[in-house]
Amino acid sequence: MEDCEIPMDGPSDWQPITNKADLAVLGKLGEEVCEAGKALFRTIIQGLMEADPGTGKINKVAIEDEIADIKAMMRFAEDRFGLNTERMAKRTARKYAYKAPWFLSLAKDDAP
Repeated sequence: MEDCEIPMDGPSDWQPITNKADLAVLGKLGEEVCEAGKALFRTIIQGLMEADPGTGKINKVAIEDEIADIKAMMRFAEDRFGLNTERMAKRTARKYAYKAPWFLSLAKDDAP
């Protein structure tokens, strides 16, 4: 790292979040995202219709459950922090439209 990349104007004035409700919402949202990641990686390794050896839950069901949990916690975050859901919906639509051609081209490659 170059010296010019290190701020030299004194310590940061950042303050950690201490509000219990804020911490709870962000913490649970983060936890659910991590649990979804675990289910996704397990599915990549084992396959969509295989079962988690520990719980016996089918990987597809685990993904559905974790995405649902993320959506629930997203709603709490939207409400708690006054997030701009209209702006987020527009970004979601743009992202979907941007990625759709790539996903469709991959699906064609997998066709028999």
